[in-house]
Amino acid sequence: MGIQLQPATELAANALFALVDAHRAALASWLPWVATTHSAADSLAFLRHSVAARQQGSQYDWLILVDGQLAGVCGLHTVSAANHRACVGYWLAPPYVGRGVMQAALQQLCGQAFGPLGLQRLVIDPALGNVRSIAVAQRAGFCFEGILRQHLWLHGQPHDAACYSLLATEWAVRQHGQA
Repeated sequence: MGIQLQPATELAANALFALVDAHRAALASWLPWVATTHSAADSLAFLRHSVAARQQGSQYDWLILVDGQLAGVCGLHTVSAANHRACVGYWLAPPYVGRGVMQAALQQLCGQAFGPLGLQRLVIDPALGNVRSIAVAQRAGFCFEGILRQHLWLHGQPHDAACYSLLATEWAVRQHGQA
């Protein structure tokens, strides 16, 4: 199975919307933007924003491709160049869950973040109830730091989140150990 990241571009709007629309019920539980994604125009707006934010250095989104097929998105958000940190966000369509796709995608994303982008700290902050996302953070080697109280707003309610982080120094040690 070939897993690769491709920088998000406007050309993917129709495919991205089709993927979200086909798996709307499963994705909506933890992704509030699904409810406001009604058409390919909404996906196009997201991709346009992503391209502009990449040029400004404030956000980096990648399409996750599995054997050339769009499977999901991962990215670096709230990038702080001054503090060399970013938050990690990700989602996969259900047919790709549980197959190691997100682990491979995060491996590549971390390589970009700690390599060319020169970041020193990445954070993943899933809702406490999102056990799959918490498992992704743990398998990727992110360290649990604590609970962020009422950190996320989902379906009209505040939710606590788990805070996981990975430092560039930890990443380097892991990469050296895998070589």
